[in-house]
Amino acid sequence: MNKWNYGVFFVNFYNKGQQEPSETMNNALETLRIIDEDTSIYDVINIDDHYLVKKDSEDKKLAPFIALGSKLYVLATSENTVDSAAKYALPLVFKWDDTNEERLKLLSSYNASASKYNKNIDLVRHQIMLHVNVNEAETVAKEELKSYFENYVACTQPSNFNGSIDSIIQSNVTGSYKDCLSYVANLAGKFDNTVDFLLCFESMQDQNKKKSVMIDLNNQVINFRQDNNLI
Repeated sequence: MNKWNYGVFFVNFYNKGQQEPSETMNNALETLRIIDEDTSIYDVINIDDHYLVKKDSEDKKLAPFIALGSKLYVLATSENTVDSAAKYALPLVFKWDDTNEERLKLLSSYNASASKYNKNIDLVRHQIMLHVNVNEAETVAKEELKSYFENYVACTQPSNFNGSIDSIIQSNVTGSYKDCLSYVANLAGKFDNTVDFLLCFESMQDQNKKKSVMIDLNNQVINFRQDNNLI
C-alpha cells in the first residue's frame, strides 16, 4: 500500500443478556480515549439513513450518504448510486455486507462513470467497511464473527435476508493479527490503493484483546504513514 489510514465504526448491535447499547458505546468511547487523539483513529461515527439532495437539473436525491467528520461519502449501494457519486466526484463507502467481488464491480462502475463525466478522481479516496475478529485460532475468529452476523440478521432482517453469511465472512477479516494485516494490505492493492478502511471490532468477545488489537493496529498505521511521509 502506498497510503494507509483507518477509522472505527460501530454497528451498535448487542444480544439480549449482554450490555445495554449505552454501556456498549461508553466502553467503546473509553477504548478510543486510550489511544492518543492525534492518531489516525476517527471519532465514533454515526451512520445515517438520510439522503443528500443535490440541486441539479432533475433535482433528484443523489444517494445515501455518510458523514465522517467534515467529509462526506456516498454509500455504494448500486451502480446507479455510484454513477451519481462519480458525477460529483464524491468518494464512496463500500458496505461490510457486500462481497469483495461486488465492491470491485461497483468501483469499476464508479471509475467508468467518472470518465464519462470527465471528472478527475486522482485524489479521491474511498472507504471500505470491514468487520475484524483477531484470534490466533482462525476457526474461533470465524465462529465469533458468524455468530455475530447470525444474531444481527435475526434481529434486523429475520424474513428478508437473501445473502450468504459465509460469503460475507470471507469478505471481512478474521485470523491472526499478522494474517489480518496481510488481508487488508492485499485488499488495498486490489482496489488500486484508492481506499482507506473503517473497521468494526464488535464481534470480538475478549474485551481486553479487542483494546490491545486496536492500539497495536493504530501504532502500526502511524509508523507506516511516518515511514512513508504520509503524516
